[in-house]
Amino acid sequence: MVTDRRISPIAGLGLEGYSDKLSVKLADSVKLMVGGPTNEANLDIVRLIHGDENPAGPGYKAKSVDWSYPKTLKIEQQSINYGSFIEIPHDDSLNPSSNFTIAMWFHPTLTPTGWHSLAAKWGVDEFSYGLFYAGDRFVTAVLSHDGKTGEWLTARETAHTDCWHFVALTYDSITGQASLYQRVGESSSQTETRSSSGELSKTTKQLRKGVVFPVTAPLYFGALPDSREEGKHWAHFTGKIGHPVLFSTSLSEKDITKLSRQRDLPMSSDLLGCWDLSVGVDTSCVTDVSRNSNHGRVVNMADRAVTGPFWSGMPSRLYTDAPRDYNAVYFHEDDLEDAGWKSSCEITVANDAKSGIYAAQLSTKSDEVFIPFIVSPQSPTAPIAHIIPTFTWQAYAGNRSVYSYTEDGVLDSGLSLYNVHSDRSMLYYRTRLQPTRAWNPKAGFQNWGAHMITANLYLIDWLEEKKFSYDVYTDEDLHLGGEELLSQYACVILGSHPEYCTQQMIDAISSYTNNGGRILNLGGNSLYWVVSLDKERPHIMELRKGGEGDYGPTYQPRPGEAQHSTTLELGGLWSRRRISPAQLLGVEFCASVWRDTETPDGYHRTKESYDARYDFIFEGIENDSVIGNFGLNLGSAVGFEMDAVHPHQGYTDTPPIVLAEAKSADFSVPRQPPISPISHIAIWPRPYGGAVFSAASVTWTGSLAHNSYNNNVSKITENVLRRFIETPEGGDIIS
Repeated sequence: MVTDRRISPIAGLGLEGYSDKLSVKLADSVKLMVGGPTNEANLDIVRLIHGDENPAGPGYKAKSVDWSYPKTLKIEQQSINYGSFIEIPHDDSLNPSSNFTIAMWFHPTLTPTGWHSLAAKWGVDEFSYGLFYAGDRFVTAVLSHDGKTGEWLTARETAHTDCWHFVALTYDSITGQASLYQRVGESSSQTETRSSSGELSKTTKQLRKGVVFPVTAPLYFGALPDSREEGKHWAHFTGKIGHPVLFSTSLSEKDITKLSRQRDLPMSSDLLGCWDLSVGVDTSCVTDVSRNSNHGRVVNMADRAVTGPFWSGMPSRLYTDAPRDYNAVYFHEDDLEDAGWKSSCEITVANDAKSGIYAAQLSTKSDEVFIPFIVSPQSPTAPIAHIIPTFTWQAYAGNRSVYSYTEDGVLDSGLSLYNVHSDRSMLYYRTRLQPTRAWNPKAGFQNWGAHMITANLYLIDWLEEKKFSYDVYTDEDLHLGGEELLSQYACVILGSHPEYCTQQMIDAISSYTNNGGRILNLGGNSLYWVVSLDKERPHIMELRKGGEGDYGPTYQPRPGEAQHSTTLELGGLWSRRRISPAQLLGVEFCASVWRDTETPDGYHRTKESYDARYDFIFEGIENDSVIGNFGLNLGSAVGFEMDAVHPHQGYTDTPPIVLAEAKSADFSVPRQPPISPISHIAIWPRPYGGAVFSAASVTWTGSLAHNSYNNNVSKITENVLRRFIETPEGGDIIS
């Protein structure tokens, strides 16, 4: 249960923020949303070059820009409206003119400690009727005849968590009789199917006669409007709601019994509202199939395409197999679509700005925060395109996770895809429109290694040092621009941890490499998980891990919920969809290691690497030297997560050539599928003069600056990159 969202135990800390976009074009503007303890903060817009402050490396490097922007900002606390719900806009038909019945199924997943709204026609200062899950797991209802005071009716059975329950409230305005029906389910957390054995209980109470008070407020499912702060909500219900209906009659006990056993939604002229939650799961729309068309919307990204009370119980079944099994929405008190902060300032990027990773650097006497954004060109200005793995940034954005804790005494209030909801369920969606400290360029994540912005800046710094001309793009740019974007470049460099990618990105990379494109894959765990972007809200990324893959039981979707709601794609590994990373890059994830020792690992050349065709790769390097047994990131070019050539992939054309390999007893094997833990440096010839070179480790880039950039990791990377951009289009890279 979320009870306290203070993000630091130290007074004065807690400066945080985000931008309205990650990718910004020249002459475009970006808004900064900043919050924190009341203060005045200095603002500096910088182009980031190197983030790691380790004295063994080049240290923090950034260049201030001369754009027009305020040099100080007044900082105030900004709150976030966490928690999802359904809102049905007011219509007179939702105010019963006499008798009425409201009914639904609900599946609580968090033991209540206060008030949790199931359904309520409720305003800020007046109300009509409501159903609540409250106290010690009881169900209670309230009706008002004056909009201010209420009469209560409570069911006698306890509604346990992790199972479905049916509840219905009937009211006869002529007699004043109200009845609360409940069918108590049995715990079935493995399948979440409804219980057919529970008896229908009934509690009846004599209330005032007359029509309930008509309010002009919306009908809510899962929350109430907060009278203390405009636009905010409270009384969030955590769990699923399915089959909600509202009748203009007080149904009989016989009719209620029938309704509680009815798989399909009822069709009756007495319906004021009948919401089919299985319709439009790829949108925020909630569809009323009654003649009143009281449509609504899901607010704050409650889970869609989730199993309902009449789900068949087949874990492998998908939403598209049987949509009516998915007539439900899953609410969480900590769901979020958009923090909704007011803009603190708006900055316009200069027409002549250099493409790169920029940040708004905000500082007070006691705190500092970076809000990064990527500046991309209107059209290509260089032979090299560097794709920053911003979907990986987005997945890990939330420093509550050990993988991204910034060691600065502040914890983000929001969650990343590596956290769980308050009911311990997996997050399916992550917004980039929420504050996070996890994108701090100076944060090396001492115990786990840098794998986000800091790791990308190792490469940016090296490209600057070696005077390569390059353009920078985000994953979202690639998602939108596709192969047309990549085809304009002689070479594309993937970042250090490109773990998450969309179908559009996969298609672009495949087309590019099959048509003469050249890729430097300088990272690990590449192109691993399927993600999708919401077409209405592209700031929302969806991930549903499932099937094989390196993840614990905490991070798997519930049975029957492997299909993304935003695009109806099957989630999980790309290899689950017969599109393995090895088919695109020649290598695939197979090992991990997180430690910094006095005897760091390195790569050892294979016999095949001494073939004269590969001399250009190792030019200037001693034959027997260990490659990369040094570096700023976990002390080695071999670390964090690593990929290798998989012989079992059955490459249909020329297989990748393994040039060097790293092995260690300390390497961890992925949970599933179990494979030999190893890391490779490999090159893969592709059609029409294309090629993919993989130095398949997240920490590879952390070794580039070692010994003032004079080392074998730097030399190999430079040799290959120059070969890729200097060989004419269509020419053989390996000859």
